[in-house]
Amino acid sequence: MTSLPSGSPVPRRPLTRRLLATLAAAALAIGLAIPGAAHAAPSTPSPSASTTPPTLSAAPAGNGILRPGEPLTVLATLANPAGAPVPPVSATLSIGTAPLADDAALSRWLEGDASGIALQQIATGTVDATASGAQTSLSFTVPGTDASLAGRGPGVYPVLAQTNGGVPLAARTVVVIPADGAATALALIVPITAAPRTSGLLTADELADLTAVDGALSAQLDAVDGSLATLAIDPAIPAAIRVLGSAAPPTAVAWLQRLLALPNDRFALQFGDADLAAQIRSGVTTPLTPTSLRAYMSAADFTQAQATATLPTPAPSPSPGAPSFPDLATLLDIGPADANVFWPATDSVDAGTVAALGALSSDGDPARVLVASSNLTSPPASAASTVAGVATTVYDAEVSAALTRAAGENDSARRGAALAAASGHLAFARTGDADRPVLAVLDRGTDRSRVSLRAALGLVASTPGFTPSTLAALADAPAAEVTLGEAATDDARAADVTNLLADEQVIDRFATVLDEPELLTGRERAEVLQVLSVSWTGDAARTAIADHRADTQTTLDSVGILSSDFRLVSSSAPLRPWVRNDLPWPISVVLRAQPDDARLRVQANTEIDAQASANTRAEVPVEARIANGEVGVAMQLYSPTGEPIGARQSVQVEVRAEWESIGLFVIIGLVVVFLSVGVVRTIAHRRRAHAEESAPETDQEIRT
Repeated sequence: MTSLPSGSPVPRRPLTRRLLATLAAAALAIGLAIPGAAHAAPSTPSPSASTTPPTLSAAPAGNGILRPGEPLTVLATLANPAGAPVPPVSATLSIGTAPLADDAALSRWLEGDASGIALQQIATGTVDATASGAQTSLSFTVPGTDASLAGRGPGVYPVLAQTNGGVPLAARTVVVIPADGAATALALIVPITAAPRTSGLLTADELADLTAVDGALSAQLDAVDGSLATLAIDPAIPAAIRVLGSAAPPTAVAWLQRLLALPNDRFALQFGDADLAAQIRSGVTTPLTPTSLRAYMSAADFTQAQATATLPTPAPSPSPGAPSFPDLATLLDIGPADANVFWPATDSVDAGTVAALGALSSDGDPARVLVASSNLTSPPASAASTVAGVATTVYDAEVSAALTRAAGENDSARRGAALAAASGHLAFARTGDADRPVLAVLDRGTDRSRVSLRAALGLVASTPGFTPSTLAALADAPAAEVTLGEAATDDARAADVTNLLADEQVIDRFATVLDEPELLTGRERAEVLQVLSVSWTGDAARTAIADHRADTQTTLDSVGILSSDFRLVSSSAPLRPWVRNDLPWPISVVLRAQPDDARLRVQANTEIDAQASANTRAEVPVEARIANGEVGVAMQLYSPTGEPIGARQSVQVEVRAEWESIGLFVIIGLVVVFLSVGVVRTIAHRRRAHAEESAPETDQEIRT
């Protein structure tokens, strides 16, 4: 579309020209390498997709930068996510007659507050019909020689695109006419992180997906490659690759090689990007760190023959064929990095946080705390600042928020909105002095496309009036004292840290059942740090904490006694309970048994080596004294160090100790009876036989 001559009526164009204009708008939308920005009018999502209202976005070309004499091109896009088709509507483009006064005025304009702003209409057009689930674009073009643009001085000018008729929509954006003068140093920090998680490390399958050609981690390296961006790296990612040894996915190994080869300045985030401010508010004086990652390593993956250029080389083993695992420092290594750089969550920093982190300074490596400008009582004149003598490098909150939105936006029109806003905020942040640098950050985020990330980094590298710099270079700039404002404290989050650390202490005691307690304690610490990630917010954070604490209780319940009541019918016999072990490692425990009656004597301590993920039968010698009745036997498992394990169990033993003696007497009596009967019968039989032999002789004597 072209501009309107001053005072002229709006001519209606033939249908053919309207179609050509629509095609030209589509070509412009595809051809822009880094679309300019638009700020869509805010809308409230409806619970039902069928009633989602249409929205309008406006994206000035060139990231909103308009040099004198250049034409102004703005691409307006009407998006109709769902619902009835939108008929053709007329549209207009207007620009402010005067530049915005300051950064606050820019924010108010983009948020919908137009008070005190006078606009001049400079172009008109028609947005064609938009079907449900589709987008339609219209390109406004105003020549640089047009009276509405010619002669404008440097500044940030508000721009409004709006539709008229039955579907009134509006989109606010800005264009920046840059000013001459000395360049200001501009540094950018880009996080290299994965999505928040509750498990301690990424799995091999997750790494394979993230480091594939189209993976999120690959997109992050693609974007920063060739830039001066300072990298803030989560050391849990290199560790997740290295703990796999020879089993690491080839794409992950290649990704790690590429990360280590990048020349960019870098520093390490907390493991899992754990929330620093919450830890310090809970009473932690030194931020939590991993203790061991041995639980994530398999012996088969760490032999001399399986070392690579990137993965840690196993040290010589004193036993041939035995694995040699890398130490923790090797697993967490991110390459040459600045030490003692801390990046708490945006707006979470208070005086206590700064003081605690400042105390971690070491010789040659003073602590540096990154603080958002919105966390201060007033924006500083330079990124180089101090709070109570502690270096607190300040990043521009408005610029950073706009860049973060752009980096996370896959829709080109909405991405353009954020880029134009960033250009406007950078114009107000410019100091015109290399010794008063500006710092911006891409805040934490996931699923960012290469196009969006490159667009954000491209703006930082090409914005007029700025020279790309690094975080390390900012440390050499003169620092000014600043004052912290109100921090966005979260008492519930600090309480979560306290509860997690209390659970961890219980796990530490429980882990003494293992020959290598670090298998369990190291895993627990890694998971605690992951659920404390600053990327966990709101209800999702509460759910992650609750789920982890439930898993911790499951671990504590994974070892116990399985038993039933027992009848003792002899003077001695063993009790035979089962020891249940649901852990993936073998354990050593002591079973302590204590009867509640002197009629039963039970072996007090029985050492048991229980197999992994199995039930192991135990034998506890028992001796009954001469008495009858029921005796309760309490049983409790203990670790070799004396820590109680699992729940206490009690069984009832029915004692019939005299049954053995009675049975013996009965048997002896029966034997005596049987022997006596046998003797009597034998004597009787012999007497009868003798009588029969004597009878014939007597008869013969009588006959004679």
